[in-house]
Amino acid sequence: MNPMAVESYRMLGSAMALQGEVADAERVLREALALEGAAAYSQATLGWLLARSGRRDEAEATLRKLEAARERGYVSAVAFAILHIGLGNLSSALDWAERAYDERRGWLAYVNVNPIFDPLRNEPRFAALVRKMGL
Repeated sequence: MNPMAVESYRMLGSAMALQGEVADAERVLREALALEGAAAYSQATLGWLLARSGRRDEAEATLRKLEAARERGYVSAVAFAILHIGLGNLSSALDWAERAYDERRGWLAYVNVNPIFDPLRNEPRFAALVRKMGL
């Protein structure tokens, strides 16, 4: 409804990626990054997609961009968790998810329904985090 809503692009790109529509998902996520107000979540979601589609070097470059941005200002721990999930770094993803909990990041409330978090579901630390959140 709002062609300038970065969040809409990110959610659409995520859904396309989860359905295997990698090229379209990448296009939509790159369009999100071109919009005013695009931030770390969009960058992380693109990195997650790149990693999932076998483009690890590009995903790791995206991670380095987020790390550099974190040196200049705040970057949500959820963004790092998402990107580490894509890279298969589940321990690091859980470290960041736990940090997001400590920071009271709102996006973490979706861990039980967001399929991006599926790779963490069998991890005892994930189950403990979900219990701690009361979800």
